[in-house]
Amino acid sequence: MTPIAQPEPAATHGSAQSPAGKISVISPTYNEAENVAPLVEAVSGALENHDYEIVLVDDDSPDRTWAKAEELGQADRRVRTLRRQGRRGLGFAVMEGFERAEGELVGCIDSDLQHDPGILPAMAAALEDGANLAVGCRYTAGGGTRDWNPARRLGSWLATRMAQVFLGVRLKDPMSGYFMMRRAEYMKIRDRLDGEGFKILLEIASQMDAPRVAEIPYTFGPRLAGESKLSRRVAWAYLRQLYRLSWLGRAIPVEFVKFSVVGTIGVSVNLAAMMAIFRWARLTDWRASLAASALATVSNYVLNNAWTFRRRLRNGNFLSGYLMYVTFAAVGLGITTGSYVGLSAAVAKYFGPETHYHALPPWVLLVCQSIAILLGTYFNYALNKAFTWGGKSAREI
Repeated sequence: MTPIAQPEPAATHGSAQSPAGKISVISPTYNEAENVAPLVEAVSGALENHDYEIVLVDDDSPDRTWAKAEELGQADRRVRTLRRQGRRGLGFAVMEGFERAEGELVGCIDSDLQHDPGILPAMAAALEDGANLAVGCRYTAGGGTRDWNPARRLGSWLATRMAQVFLGVRLKDPMSGYFMMRRAEYMKIRDRLDGEGFKILLEIASQMDAPRVAEIPYTFGPRLAGESKLSRRVAWAYLRQLYRLSWLGRAIPVEFVKFSVVGTIGVSVNLAAMMAIFRWARLTDWRASLAASALATVSNYVLNNAWTFRRRLRNGNFLSGYLMYVTFAAVGLGITTGSYVGLSAAVAKYFGPETHYHALPPWVLLVCQSIAILLGTYFNYALNKAFTWGGKSAREI
């Protein structure tokens, strides 16, 4: 990631028409009805000498933020509202706004005025000067966070250092949600982005092939109105995003980890069901094993549908998806068995051409079975991801 010279922030709101083209400022909103009017006024003032539009992307807020935004749009045609009904998520909202934007430059700004709109012209100028990513930065000379308490400063510092260490991101403020880039650059990486990420800037910076970054200083302000969205759930989402974007997450996808956890839970369900059948149905033959395994399969399918994969199957697709899941589970079982036979036979030959795998020590056979289970589980996961849950997410744009 190559930093470039940082232009000075605009001293005033008035500046020459940017040759970079029209600017689309995207602001995701949820329960921000009191903030959207001041936001539009501030952004309009900052860009008064530019060709611009403001796109408010609202996740169907209960406080009717979308209705207030539509009123603003009736008074100013440069203000547009995208109301996302049945969909949630800040990252996906920003992505939808970028895709629906009309400008050559697309920027993301919070709706609560904690991001200073006054540096928007400086961001556009940085892109014109050669950067392909301009970031509002709190942690460079001229930037700041005002009256944050020690706990919040420590949390931000830890999150920043984790991104820099685990992802190799050289941004001074990778946790910033305030940035601008060329829409053409965004479209190049669109298919590589996951909108579930807590910080869409971190997602974008990690996926850009050769980011040339300009970090523009600003002071992070207090929230104008409403409540902060920070929570333990948000912190957990950030840790998941870090793992997914790291080299380990690329080698072992988060969904595969979840799929394996569900499989482990399925073993417990299977054994618990067997004990219940022994006690209440007085069955101990193959029927007990079949019933317990069938129940565990249903449990695994429901958990994978609700938790592992975001492409949740509903209604008629739920049953057809289950039948496909069972089919691929059988394929995984076959791969596990075949892999065990092949591995144990290969290991037996290592001990001698006449050695049969029956003669191998039990621990060696258990190692072979463990490897075979991993292979079978992975193929089971890969097939289900590609086919059973292979469609677009209900929460994707």
